[in-house]
Amino acid sequence: MDSVPVVLLHLKSMFRLSNLLLTFPVGIAFLTVLLMARRAWRVYREQRYDAVSFKIHGQWRRIVRGEIPSHEWRNSALKIEILQSIVIREINAVTDKDRAGLQKFLRESELVRRCIERVLAESGWAKRRAMLELGSMRVPEGIDSLLEALDDWQLDTRITAVRALGLTGLPEAAEPILEAHMVGGLKVPTAPIADALTRCFNDRPEALLPYLRRSLGEARILLARVAGELSPPQMADEILILADDPEPEIRASAARALAAMPLPIAIPVLAKLIRDDAWFVRLRATSSLNQILHPRAIPILLEAIRDPHRLVRIRAASALAKFEHETVEILQSIVDSRDRYALQSMISALELGGGFGNVLAQLANPDQHNETASQLLDALRKGSDALWSMKPADPVVETVFP
Repeated sequence: MDSVPVVLLHLKSMFRLSNLLLTFPVGIAFLTVLLMARRAWRVYREQRYDAVSFKIHGQWRRIVRGEIPSHEWRNSALKIEILQSIVIREINAVTDKDRAGLQKFLRESELVRRCIERVLAESGWAKRRAMLELGSMRVPEGIDSLLEALDDWQLDTRITAVRALGLTGLPEAAEPILEAHMVGGLKVPTAPIADALTRCFNDRPEALLPYLRRSLGEARILLARVAGELSPPQMADEILILADDPEPEIRASAARALAAMPLPIAIPVLAKLIRDDAWFVRLRATSSLNQILHPRAIPILLEAIRDPHRLVRIRAASALAKFEHETVEILQSIVDSRDRYALQSMISALELGGGFGNVLAQLANPDQHNETASQLLDALRKGSDALWSMKPADPVVETVFP
């Protein structure tokens, strides 16, 4: 009698196993069919998108001019999406006159209103995408709906809101960003804020001046960076004030802006900044001189090439190597200074530019041979040999890594 339950248990186990073996192929077949159906649906969607996109790309100008009735494209979300992307792309590539016409079409076709509704109703990735599209339309009525996202709990959404406001390219879009940043209420990294403000003030840099003059602390550093990016000549007086600021970050931004200023203003101030206590201010001043490339910059660059910081020397040597007609005189001044770091930086810059061999050939020319040329040629050869045979100790590196 005891063996009966055991037999029943074995029968139940065998029955379950048989059911499992029977359902296993069915499950595999169902999964295979599902994957094939998903792939077929994806291929169909891609082909449909390509066909509709090709059609809209051929008709969008007629649609904007009103030659094609709106009911032929407004009933399809796909056609609206493709048409809107085309118009947004054109808005950022055409002249101001054509841009106004495209923006008028976006308003009259209610695509702006539709995009604003998506920004307010969507969440997550869909909301961020709608925000970027609204910002790319560059219409002032989209600013208010973007402001609400500056206080969103998600960092990605806040960053996207700042980027979208920058995409508008409107000075009025920068005002809420600046106000929130000055009071410390904008929890967004500095880089996207600076990029957005640069875009907003790009067409009207003078609109930045009121904010720059009343800013303090971190906000002033940020606005000075924006002013350095814009470098408008009409801000020359303000740039001169920034060049004397006690904050080295602000002086560095001023040095960057001076590259676009008139020479009578830029050269004296850069000559002062080249002796700044902060190495990155000296580096930025040297980079600006590298962009000016005027003979008046040569004496300042000769001073910069003897800088204790390696990066400043490299940048100064790169700038001096571009003065091809004055190369021999520049090399003679560097050799007379007896600064081996300056000489090797200059030799490296000439070799990278392909001009070192020409200088040696010019000095070795018998028609121009004299005692000074021989001494300079010997110094250059020794400096070149020392550069590749052994690397001299860098005083800056030695202080950091004893």
